[in-house]
Amino acid sequence: MRLSYSAISTYQKCPLSYKFMYVDKLPTKPSHYLSFGSSIHSALEFFYNVEKPEPCSLERLLEELDNVWLNDGYEDEAHERQYKEKGRVILTQFYHDNVLRFAVPVAVEKRFSLDIDGVTLSGVIDRIDRLSSGGIEIIDYKTNDKLPPKTKMNTDLQLPIYHMAVEELYGTAPQKVTFYFLVPNQKISVRKTKNDVAKTKDTIFKVANDIKAQKFDPFKNPLCPWCDFIELCPLHKDDPAILARAAANGKISAGKNQQAATITTIQELKQSATEIEKAVDEYLDLTQTISTARLRLNELQSTIHDYCEAHGLASISGTRGKLGRKARKTTHYNIDKLRELLEPRGLWEKVLDVNGRLLKELLDDKASQGELRKIIETAKEVEEISYVLYVKDELTEQ
Repeated sequence: MRLSYSAISTYQKCPLSYKFMYVDKLPTKPSHYLSFGSSIHSALEFFYNVEKPEPCSLERLLEELDNVWLNDGYEDEAHERQYKEKGRVILTQFYHDNVLRFAVPVAVEKRFSLDIDGVTLSGVIDRIDRLSSGGIEIIDYKTNDKLPPKTKMNTDLQLPIYHMAVEELYGTAPQKVTFYFLVPNQKISVRKTKNDVAKTKDTIFKVANDIKAQKFDPFKNPLCPWCDFIELCPLHKDDPAILARAAANGKISAGKNQQAATITTIQELKQSATEIEKAVDEYLDLTQTISTARLRLNELQSTIHDYCEAHGLASISGTRGKLGRKARKTTHYNIDKLRELLEPRGLWEKVLDVNGRLLKELLDDKASQGELRKIIETAKEVEEISYVLYVKDELTEQ
């Protein structure tokens, strides 16, 4: 079986998406993210693909960006111009940071094919450098706007796969494997141990075996609105909110021969996506405001109660008004004594209240008699379902 890091990563995110892309070979939609990333990579390949340690000028590097620029997937010319300017800024920063210590790499865009017990891994390493110590450093460029969580970088399979490839190609393990995040202009370097490599191999074998077993169930994840196959997904095909976001991301598009009604529907979905995202953002802002306000209210209540208690006050004034303070009693009864008093008078049944928690414990108790559980179930008349909103932690969900 032939796999790549991209294929494995796709399967881990959603097995059904892997099937659509690698088994069914369905076409993917143009993406400005991919076009932008490829353009930057190609320009940096040109910068380092030299025989002598003589870097080109910044002007020549920016000219090469124009030469290799891919324009697929952009919304319009203004959108494309915005990203091209972003690319020029990235390359200018990169040039100034690296030109003084420019060195000819060991390899640029190095292709590899690695056999691991019947699984063939293929890929391309952006750059391989020789360190001053004589060791090897792997460098992989990233055009993400933000750094991913540290936990994701530590568990990502790309660097350990490249680690294995370099060890196979050059007969020595790399001293460093590095993600070079070009937008925030940060390098994150790590060392991969034999244990990391062993875990990576286990993951690769598991993915390969699951693919052989045709385990292609869809998996819901935060990247669903960016999926090229969202319209085919059984989890989302009837979900207008997700489809709206997908339309806004360019993942639902009208073909040349489709009727105007379809185009209108897509426009409506995009508008809906904007509206629902604004509603969600406002909701999250308000919940944060309310949460902060509640914490402050608790602090103020404690301060005011302590002051009143210390001075024996039933009320207290501020410049904007007055607060009253009174005691509130909560009554608790001795159930055994209450029953002893009321049951002989025939009044016990009138004060009983069904305790849902105790009934559930009785129903869940395996030692409880089956007949008793059936009797209790027959008394159930209404099972009410309510819904609440909560803030999701997408990293935990992944």
